[in-house]
Amino acid sequence: MLASCHRTNDPLIGRWTVEKVNVEFNERIATPEMVRQYGEMEKGNVIEISQDSVLTFVSDGDTLKGKCSLKGSRLYCDGRFFGSLEGGKLTTKNKTPIGTIEVVYVK
Repeated sequence: MLASCHRTNDPLIGRWTVEKVNVEFNERIATPEMVRQYGEMEKGNVIEISQDSVLTFVSDGDTLKGKCSLKGSRLYCDGRFFGSLEGGKLTTKNKTPIGTIEVVYVK
């Protein structure tokens, strides 16, 4: 079942800010300072979802915009998996060559 972001009572609509960042990098490649810096950079991320189903993601001065949709608890932006909505929190997880960054957002 596909639920679009445009419903007025949709739990996605609004401004999402970072609650928690979990950085898990390969300790043989990344220094503790690098892990700390990545975590600090992620804390400034903001996600805004409008009633017309547009998701705007701002991270470190870069902006991504796209049409969003929710399938079960999985959020998609322009057809690509973006994150998961569970318990009123939106979680994104990004794999990098040196590890994983998981960011939890709240409204």
